[in-house]
Amino acid sequence: MAPRKTIGDNPLDAVIPALGLPAPAPKAPPRSPEPRGTSRPAALAEPARVAKERLTVHLPVDLIDRVKNAVYWTPGLTLAGLAEDALRRAVDRLEKDRGEPYPHRRSELKGGRPMK
Repeated sequence: MAPRKTIGDNPLDAVIPALGLPAPAPKAPPRSPEPRGTSRPAALAEPARVAKERLTVHLPVDLIDRVKNAVYWTPGLTLAGLAEDALRRAVDRLEKDRGEPYPHRRSELKGGRPMK
C-alpha cells in the first residue's frame, strides 16, 4: 500500500476509510423508549441532565497551570468537572462551618472589579 500524502488527521477517514484498513464499526441505533409501566434498575437508568450555566473567574496563572496539568494527567477528568467538584466541596465546608446552608441571595451579584 502506498504511503498517504496528507499531513495530520483526515476528517474523511471516518466516512471513507483508507484502502486496506477495516471500516469503523457502525454505531448502535438509538434505544427505543421503555414501555409505560416498566422501570429500569437504578444502575441502568441514565443520569438526569442538570441545567448548567457559564461562570467566568480570574485565577492566578500558576494555579491554572497546575489545574491543567492535573486534568491532562487524569484520564476522564475535565476542567469543568474538577471546578464543579472543588467549588461544591468548598461551599459544603463553608456551610458546615456556618452550621447551616446560606439563604438564597436577595439580588444578583454585582459584576466588575470591587471598588476601593
